Amino acid sequence: MPELPEVEYTARQLRETIIGATIQDALVFWDRTIGHPDPNDFRAEIAELRIEEVRRRAKYLIVDLAGGEQKYILTIHRRMTGNLLLLAPGWELDTSLRERDPVAWNTKGPIFHGYTIRRTHCYSTQQGEKTEQDEEKKDFHAEIGYCRACFILEDGRCLLFTDPRKFGRIELWPQEQELQALAGLGLEPLSEAFTLEELQARLAGRRGNIKQALLNQEILAGLGNIYADEALYYARIHPLRPANTLTLEELRLLREGIIAVLTLGIEHGGTSFSEYRDLWGEAGDNFSHVQVYQQEGKPCQRCGTLIERIVVAQRSTHFCPTCQQLIGE
Repeated sequence: MPELPEVEYTARQLRETIIGATIQDALVFWDRTIGHPDPNDFRAEIAELRIEEVRRRAKYLIVDLAGGEQKYILTIHRRMTGNLLLLAPGWELDTSLRERDPVAWNTKGPIFHGYTIRRTHCYSTQQGEKTEQDEEKKDFHAEIGYCRACFILEDGRCLLFTDPRKFGRIELWPQEQELQALAGLGLEPLSEAFTLEELQARLAGRRGNIKQALLNQEILAGLGNIYADEALYYARIHPLRPANTLTLEELRLLREGIIAVLTLGIEHGGTSFSEYRDLWGEAGDNFSHVQVYQQEGKPCQRCGTLIERIVVAQRSTHFCPTCQQLIGE
């Protein structure tokens, strides 16, 4: 499931590309993808709205929309396999599968045919000075499936929401109902409000293990399995340690670790080892920088002990048994 860094990275890409654009229409190919309102009302309300801003809250992508005096928020929760892809003008929508094979249509949805644009970042040297340049190259013919919703922009571009497993949800709310739409979310770990004192207060009295507490979105918003494992390794804290037993120094290191691993994840475009892709269909590079997550059986980079895996709160959990000793063992 995309976590805070993956959502934040995509939000930053969207800020650079779609702010100011107008949504001409929305096509919905799997009705249950739209959580609010019903799909027909969704299409009617979102047409002709202008994209004002793109934000993130926890694992939610938030798009601020305006039309006349009306203001809305579009919330997108990608869940396990949801991705956003921005297509240049010229891609063709093929819905023929709906009539040819309704069973396959129910699984795969429409097909978009076109050419991918490969973006390369390079340096050129002019008169002894290095100059950064972005190049676009039309690459190979491609087909995109599993699209559950498509936002058609007035300039001809299409913003697709693809989701093979159909768990992702998109909702449209009046702006004044934002608190209702995002109820139950806790503290943002990259905000100024995420202080040592605040972390201490939120974990005080919690007898459950620290891994479970870090996954609780009412405590910290946006932290998930990957970055919880990485932050605990950074702070040398065993994932089964009772949350209310951490010392002030351990909490300081944990806070520092949470910020560090989330920031690193954003810098490297997120962690792709399964379905996650960015706005251009590119995989993030952060998986090559993780220390313990899915590193079971590999030597710890600090002490050489083999990384172990256990299950905590029904999640695979990875740690170094030497660097992260469970007190009392």
